[in-house]
Amino acid sequence: MDSSDVTLSSRPTVTFVLEEPFEPALKTLRRALAEEQLSIVVELDAAKRIRHALDIVVSPCRILFVENPLFMLEATAIDRSSAVFIPLHLVVSSSGARTLIHVLGPQHSQLRDFPIGVRIPLTRIQDQLLGTLGKVAERTRDADERADRGDGRSAAFDRPDVA
Repeated sequence: MDSSDVTLSSRPTVTFVLEEPFEPALKTLRRALAEEQLSIVVELDAAKRIRHALDIVVSPCRILFVENPLFMLEATAIDRSSAVFIPLHLVVSSSGARTLIHVLGPQHSQLRDFPIGVRIPLTRIQDQLLGTLGKVAERTRDADERADRGDGRSAAFDRPDVA
């Protein structure tokens, strides 16, 4: 991955760039998360909410609340207050022909200050989520580069409609 795919800095968030428009990127993301046993437990259409509440039209933006049920069970079995930290929040937003995905970076979580029941599960779900997002960003970049070369998109990148 090059620097255009993911932004790592001292900022509390990590940003991934998907080289496809918002709706196809959202479908790709949903499919990739499901393949990795990550569940979207809540999906909030932030743009729609802003439009209804404030009568302002903004670019498409969704907030996905993502968890792995096994890690949630592990965390809450030891300390029920750990559920405050899981699910993780992903912000998926349109940026022209690209889609940006923002998630809290692992460096932002000062795990030594967290309850014992959340340290390991939170680290695992963050690692799993960041790995999945990295793979998706890489696949969309590779598919975009092939399309630019005239190779077209391979069958591996065909995306069926995901509800």
